[in-house]
Amino acid sequence: MGCFFLCVFFITFPIAEFNIMLKVAAHIGFWDTFVLCVFSALMGLYLAKHQGIVVMTRMQACLSEGRPPTREMLDGLLVFLGGILFVLPGFLSDALGLILVFPLTRALVRMALIAGFKGRLASASAVAEGQVKPVQKSVAGQVDRGAVEDAEVLD
Repeated sequence: MGCFFLCVFFITFPIAEFNIMLKVAAHIGFWDTFVLCVFSALMGLYLAKHQGIVVMTRMQACLSEGRPPTREMLDGLLVFLGGILFVLPGFLSDALGLILVFPLTRALVRMALIAGFKGRLASASAVAEGQVKPVQKSVAGQVDRGAVEDAEVLD
């Protein structure tokens, strides 16, 4: 299923990019489209570099505080992917790159990715145990905390 989706994506995405570029070129001309494409790539790379520095600074702050930089690592990956999308020629890839690089939309993408991974991990752990059941959130309330008794181990 995943391979089929990737094959369809890698065929339809370039066709969509090419169609959009042809329609823009028909309205504003070839050279204006070319300049706009190069300008959007350069501005996107500048924005990706700036956001990458911001993410690295936040990552270093987390490490100096002794916290794991999990959110910052995912943000760094998304900014990197956004930078790659900016390098690809076309307006659709630039729009997707902007979504991944811009902090507000990147936070929405990050939350969606985390929610998707949590669902997959929960179902994968249930299947690995051989039983598909809903995962309990907490068992702390179910533990009996009765009286504690002294005991001694004899050999």
